[in-house]
Amino acid sequence: MRWFAKVAAGLAVLGLVALQAPASQARTWTVVAGGLTRDGSVWSNAFHPRGVDITVGDVVEWQFAGFHNVAFAGGGKLPPLVVTQDKSAYLNPQVAFPVGSAEYDGQGYRNSGVPPEDPRVWASRQHRYRLRFTKPGTYVYTCIVHGPAMSGVVRVHPQGTPLPRDPAGALRQGLEEQRATLQAGQRALARLRPEARGGSVRIAMVGDGQRGYSLMRFTRTPLVVRRGTTVTWEIRDPFEIHTVTFVGGVVPPFVVPQPQNGGPPRLLLNPKVVVPTGERVHQPGYVNSGILAPLGAPGVHTYSLRFDRPGTYTYWCPIHAALGMKGTIVVR
Repeated sequence: MRWFAKVAAGLAVLGLVALQAPASQARTWTVVAGGLTRDGSVWSNAFHPRGVDITVGDVVEWQFAGFHNVAFAGGGKLPPLVVTQDKSAYLNPQVAFPVGSAEYDGQGYRNSGVPPEDPRVWASRQHRYRLRFTKPGTYVYTCIVHGPAMSGVVRVHPQGTPLPRDPAGALRQGLEEQRATLQAGQRALARLRPEARGGSVRIAMVGDGQRGYSLMRFTRTPLVVRRGTTVTWEIRDPFEIHTVTFVGGVVPPFVVPQPQNGGPPRLLLNPKVVVPTGERVHQPGYVNSGILAPLGAPGVHTYSLRFDRPGTYTYWCPIHAALGMKGTIVVR
């Protein structure tokens, strides 16, 4: 955290210099990656502003307000988010950790890496990534964690080109976009209700690719059902993966770091979270859907479970447990 404090202090100084500098000198532009409400119930999966106009030699600094990364393909293909080894799945180090120099001319892969899995860091925008652009062009970048639906663009103009906004104006635009995204998500959350269909109930996990938000809640209030009801959870979000996990104890971590000699840890995706347990009728103990894939992506998108025993049952999405993503089912 001391390193983050030094970066923040340095940014403040650089920001003052940039605002006072002539247009012909290099300036620093801020883009906020994501955003979240105070209670973690709504998450922005967008870059704010989504497009920024700069001139050659300028620096763009991304401030992370969520679990995202910034990746420029540089004329190649973006790496996958997950890699496998010995039948285990790992977060790809080409995504998880920084790759490439701090300058970009449109060639070669550049990657910010991902921030710590700590909502307190996201809320303070302490994790940052800086890239200087050295050649005119239009450069599209993507958050590999959330797929092509979360993309932004940097338009680099020759030095001396009049721009539509200065750095302060671009940041204001970005924060206005972020505010509108989170407000749209909050309105969607207020409308979120389970759907009853005969002897079953459907719970939707909602996101909006156009407005750029995801809801990090299953339901707003406990779901009360009759004994024998089947509950189906369905992904309707183009950004997020989730699980439906009845833990019967401590919520397991999604990522398990495995230390390595002479390098960063390998980031194992916990098989206990990733792999389904196979039950179709709820029973005491650990019951897990396994990974449910985003809307439009390959994979499983729904999970159903019948409840035959009266009681109150709490379940989690371990992937987003830090944001408070849990639900309660009351069976009568």
